[in-house]
Formats: sequence, structure tokens, C-alpha cells
Amino acid sequence: MHLGNLADQIRFGKTTKTSVYKDERMNVMLLNLPEGEVLKPHVSKTDAFLVVQKGECEFTLEGQSHHLKRGDLFSFKANQVHALKALTDFSMLIIK
Repeated sequence: MHLGNLADQIRFGKTTKTSVYKDERMNVMLLNLPEGEVLKPHVSKTDAFLVVQKGECEFTLEGQSHHLKRGDLFSFKANQVHALKALTDFSMLIIK
């Protein structure tokens, strides 16, 4: 089933988190952050898999910093403390 075009949903100006697909097994969200935006340290109740669509960010997981850029894949476990700072306009898919 065709669900739309991801590129059409990548927009900046303010932080947005949009559900792209959801069923009983998974939730796929698109997170868009303008340059300089910060997500403060927090935890997720589930494991997560990230796919960077556009831009660059500093992603901090359990105190360790990771520089992520377009095309990068990243995963982490539930209840791990993580944070993010958009170094440029930044967009990623989050699969939980």
C-alpha cells in the first residue's frame, strides 16, 4: 500500500513529529528539527531504530556523543537516556 512520499513531509521552521505508519507491531515517525533545535535528555519506553533523512545532528546516548548525518542508521534500547541537537536542518525516521 502506498502511504505517500516522505520527501513531501520534510519541512523546517519548527520541530515536528509526524506518524508516517503505525500498526500493532511498530510505529514509524518522521522527526523534523530546524538548525539549532535541541531535544533535552529523555528516555523511550521501547527500543528504537533511526534512519537519518537529511542534515546532521549531535546525538547523545548515555553520555556518549555521536555525529549523525544523512544516510546513517542508529539504534538504541528502551530506557536509555538520549538527547539530540540539530547542527543543520535535520530530519530522521524513528521506528519503534
